[in-house]
Amino acid sequence: MSIAFKFYDVSRFPLVTIEGSRLPPGYAPQWIAEMDALVARATPFAFVLLDGVENPAHADQKAQTQWFKRNKKALASVCRGVVAVEPDRAKRLLKRAQALAITAAFGLRFSIAPDREEAERRARLLLAGEMPIDDRDQ
Repeated sequence: MSIAFKFYDVSRFPLVTIEGSRLPPGYAPQWIAEMDALVARATPFAFVLLDGVENPAHADQKAQTQWFKRNKKALASVCRGVVAVEPDRAKRLLKRAQALAITAAFGLRFSIAPDREEAERRARLLLAGEMPIDDRDQ
């Protein structure tokens, strides 16, 4: 099934980017359809999260969590990792601690980069089977 991607930018696949701040309330059904389509491609990819969702609606957050729980194994089979952009050094350090929990819960490699260029470089490393080192930008 082919869908129109509205939230994820797949124009540079296998790099898949998203701006969480642009997700409108009620985004979960479309987000789920896009995630299902990415997994169904059965082709390795890496996420670059350009920013995060600020105060997502409870229903959207719940739907995402349920999707991740149901599709943990399938996602891990094609997603080589996630790199989030966080320009603020202190927030980057905090997010690295949160990333450890995500890695443990979902089996996905997670990195926090200071800017988009570095995030894309790290995503390419993940696609090549390497683990980027976050400590360089402290």
